[in-house]
Amino acid sequence: MTGVVKDELSRVPVTKPCCRKAEVSTLLRFAGGLHLSEGRVVIEAELDTGAAARRLRANISEVFGHPAEFLVLAPSGLRKTSRYLVRVSKGQAGETLARQAGLIDGHGRPVRGLPRQVVAGAACDCEAAWRGAFLAHGSLTEPGRSMALEITCPGSEAALALVGAARRLKVHAKARDVRGVDRVVIRDGEAIAAMLTRLGAHQAVLAWEERRMRREVRATANRLANFDDANLRRSARAAVAAGARVERALEILGPDAPQHLTMAGRLRMAHRQASLEELGQLADPPLTKDAIAGRIRRLLAMADRRAFEQGIPNTEACLTADMLP
Repeated sequence: MTGVVKDELSRVPVTKPCCRKAEVSTLLRFAGGLHLSEGRVVIEAELDTGAAARRLRANISEVFGHPAEFLVLAPSGLRKTSRYLVRVSKGQAGETLARQAGLIDGHGRPVRGLPRQVVAGAACDCEAAWRGAFLAHGSLTEPGRSMALEITCPGSEAALALVGAARRLKVHAKARDVRGVDRVVIRDGEAIAAMLTRLGAHQAVLAWEERRMRREVRATANRLANFDDANLRRSARAAVAAGARVERALEILGPDAPQHLTMAGRLRMAHRQASLEELGQLADPPLTKDAIAGRIRRLLAMADRRAFEQGIPNTEACLTADMLP
């Protein structure tokens, strides 16, 4: 799903200059870096999709008016796929762009979080910032038990700024430090769908929601099936155990057992897998399941009391390990 979302976000049309500036500033902050080369500031942003890199180069040229190079880095070492590099290095363009995008302050020091114009901007600027952050280092896992929308951040200040931007969009996000790497995570399914909608990934939201609903329906069906199987097994085990106890009870009481209790006990012995409702229908005259259960319960209690008085094993002594719950 990550590739699908990034592909759609790289084609979202944005016309407002403030939003385009916020997206470029955040994208350069999360995917880029400031370097000094021969006394000049060089800005480089490395992305994993060509569409996002071309979008960044076009925005730098159209919004800030600086030429940018577009380079393709071939797979090598641990990198299994091509990477795309956008570089601004001609003359003083790198330093000027860094100031315009808020990557450095008025004293030439790097800004650790997000630029002030993004943090204090309107809601559309927060959306653009999240869009740029996702294009730079975002991921979306498949719907399921561990679904999450996650952004890898260059530092804790940037992560907290991104959490603040999400809060202004009425979306709950958390900043986490995972093995020394700062991340911003959204785990709630509704919140993920809301954020993707705000970013403009409408088709991806539909596909993600469809997978999420299919997963939930399948999980619910499996869970209900497991519950039904467990209930059936439990009921069958209880019926077999009751039949064995009734047989022992009739042995203990012998001819002293009341006739109506004996009738209920013999029904249970003859139909050990039947439910109480089915036993009641087999009685003559028919009984309710509460009535048949009450008679069996009184028969067992009478036999256990007689066994206690005579000092012999009661009805539970005949149960085996596979009959116990």
